[in-house]
Amino acid sequence: MPIVGKPSRVNTLLRVGAATFCVVVLGVGVFSLMSPGPGSQADGPETVRLIAIDAYSPAALWVQVFEDYFIPEVDSRLAETGNYRVDWTTAFSGTLAKTGGVLEALQYGLADIGIVTTPFHPDKVPFYNLSYVTPLVSADIGLVARTVSELADRYPQIKEIWSDYNQVYLTTAGAIDTYQLVTSRPHTSLDAYRGQRIGGVGLNLRYLEGLGVAGVTTNLGDFYNNVATGLVDGVVVWAEAAVSYKLFEVAPYLVDVRLGAVTSKVLTINERTWRQLPGEVQDVLMDTANDYRDELARVTTQVAAESLETYQRMGGTVVTLTAEERAGWAASMPNLAEIWTADLEQRGLPGRRILEDYMDIMRANDQPIVRQWDRE
Repeated sequence: MPIVGKPSRVNTLLRVGAATFCVVVLGVGVFSLMSPGPGSQADGPETVRLIAIDAYSPAALWVQVFEDYFIPEVDSRLAETGNYRVDWTTAFSGTLAKTGGVLEALQYGLADIGIVTTPFHPDKVPFYNLSYVTPLVSADIGLVARTVSELADRYPQIKEIWSDYNQVYLTTAGAIDTYQLVTSRPHTSLDAYRGQRIGGVGLNLRYLEGLGVAGVTTNLGDFYNNVATGLVDGVVVWAEAAVSYKLFEVAPYLVDVRLGAVTSKVLTINERTWRQLPGEVQDVLMDTANDYRDELARVTTQVAAESLETYQRMGGTVVTLTAEERAGWAASMPNLAEIWTADLEQRGLPGRRILEDYMDIMRANDQPIVRQWDRE
């Protein structure tokens, strides 16, 4: 939590293992009762200490932008008045939480602010699967991220869900411009995928059901070996990851289906930490979070374009599907949006209205929508 002095808290947290989880939580609770005090210099700014967390390493684009943009930008904006400064401790690469564990680490106060990967928690924060259940609508990650954030603002009950997990919502973001398909075999037709084994994660495997594909649940770190050993014939992935993980070596055909951009990241802060922060620091964090969302979208779009070029330069081939093939692919999918809407309605959220709002915004922005998910 935001404290001054006593760096031993950070050192202790960084050393703990899972076996001492409960002890750490109790320790954090004691330290959290301390209010921020003056910095080491009597006439200097008041110091707030924050631990920032993600299970992924700074090699991940969203973590990289957090380190290179969010943190320096917060520091710069606070320096304009000189009233406060943040002493940051970053705990990435699984230091305090393994993959899928960021939400719980923030919930129990092991860290103050972090990037939650929402697809790991569809039962807890189902709203954030909105872009996942509306494929073939938009590959504009900036527009999609701003729209999901806008809807979270429009429907307060969406943000309120985070309080169930002792967190305050800051913004929604995404680092996937569009899902694509990379394969070890050349593309001939959609019918040719019947019987093939394609790897993916979670909801994106449902994009393949109507093609007669055998979906194989796997993860990004295993994609290369799974294709190389023949366990799968291809994977659903995005261009930046296809290059970063050198998938062009084993899956040299990138099928440019443009399944769509998705927002899979939410920036949140521990609720107790938030309450102890001065109003000026709260305002800076909130404003910078939205700018981080937009900066991440900008970088994602730039890197995606460069990655497609790199993929081809390294020997890969980009195959562009025809409009008819994309329409056929879209029509083959189950109505994922309808399933998602029903789930939200059951939870007391206006799922149908949210879906209609989302699609209306996409239509108003002239997106190349292949399937009108809210009109079925």
